[in-house]
Amino acid sequence: MAGESPPGEPVQRGEGADGFPHGSKFPLFVGLGLFFIGLGFAWSPIFLILGVPIEVYGLWGWTREYTIEEYERGVIPEQKRQLMGVETGMLGMFILVFSEILVFAGFFVAWFYLDATRGPFPLEGFPSLTVTLGGAMTALMLVGSLTTRYGRSGILAGDRGRLVRGYSLTVLAGLGFLAVLGYEWSQLLADGLSWTGGAYGASYYALTGLHAAHLLGGLVLVGIVLYRARVRGHFSADRNLMVRTTEVYWHFLTAISLAIFVFVYVGT
Repeated sequence: MAGESPPGEPVQRGEGADGFPHGSKFPLFVGLGLFFIGLGFAWSPIFLILGVPIEVYGLWGWTREYTIEEYERGVIPEQKRQLMGVETGMLGMFILVFSEILVFAGFFVAWFYLDATRGPFPLEGFPSLTVTLGGAMTALMLVGSLTTRYGRSGILAGDRGRLVRGYSLTVLAGLGFLAVLGYEWSQLLADGLSWTGGAYGASYYALTGLHAAHLLGGLVLVGIVLYRARVRGHFSADRNLMVRTTEVYWHFLTAISLAIFVFVYVGT
């Protein structure tokens, strides 16, 4: 109806309105799921059968509670407050990206070390990496970064349709990346480069597989943004934190893709 505020506007403030979680049960399920998953890896796969669905339920419920229910009740959770001039949700994303950079740095160091001590890569008798495919994958990630920026600038201007278009193109770019990577892997496997056949294959599949796993996580974030914007009518020029944090995460994935292209594909 005319004159109605969009979901999440205006926000509530005061006792009982701000802060997160509000007596949420889902952190308990997330913790239990992680506990049983840990037992599954350390002791018996039976615990994985129990832990994985509990973890999925906890993550799904907590995400829905935070990203949809809180927004539509007009609540500003603690993650959206300011700390040192930065929204704490954005600060949390920066911390996550920094920690992930450290993880990837370890994998790159392993690649360089094994290349120096067991190489140089590619080893004789094993296939070389296809630079054109590596370049295509990097180009797709760059396109994804451009489209996330396009979508974010749209919502900052109050254009939700532009956000949906931009992030839809980002999904296509991410899926294209995974398709090209899958093709690259299939060709390398067919030519005899397996992840169990030595340092060259193990380090390559570990590094590119780690990146692909993180890309899947990025696609989940983009998908949530699209669902909220297109189906639920979320986000506005004033309330768009998840749009911006998702963009930051995608730029991080693009930077890792560039590093893999330069140091792994071109470097070999």
